[in-house]
Amino acid sequence: MAVIDFLSREERNLFNPAFAGLLVTRAVQGHEQDNSPGCHLLLAVLAPVMAFTAPVRAVLPKNVSSTTVNWIERESAARVHLRQAAPVLGPLVREGLLLSLRAGVLVLDEQHLVRSTGRVPKRISGDTLEVTQIQRASLFLGRWLSRAGDLPTIFTLLGVRP
Repeated sequence: MAVIDFLSREERNLFNPAFAGLLVTRAVQGHEQDNSPGCHLLLAVLAPVMAFTAPVRAVLPKNVSSTTVNWIERESAARVHLRQAAPVLGPLVREGLLLSLRAGVLVLDEQHLVRSTGRVPKRISGDTLEVTQIQRASLFLGRWLSRAGDLPTIFTLLGVRP
């Protein structure tokens, strides 16, 4: 039974592979704003999981120069929420990633994702404020986590497994 089967109708409308794929693409887009093309696959999955998790999204830093260590010390409850949400949201985000790869929105080069040009508009929009906020959070997380250090350290600090 898929993870999506356990969600309510409202949650299924938000937590679907197409939207998850868009969030992966937004994370890659954010990563590319500050780095060369090629967002690590694990970072591109972690960012949408964090963006989907409302208690985490609500306390994200306002600036990409904020350090991950200081944020985790300040927002220890976010770590708990993320650890609870990751096992449920991780498979959904991976489904979205596969959908984006099959649709040609993203291209996988070894362990790095690159956006195809012109497939997703740069302007973030959505039918609801929450949809827009989640996309902005994923874009931000793509930028912020790319500055946070090596991936094993990031996952360890956040208390989640790849």
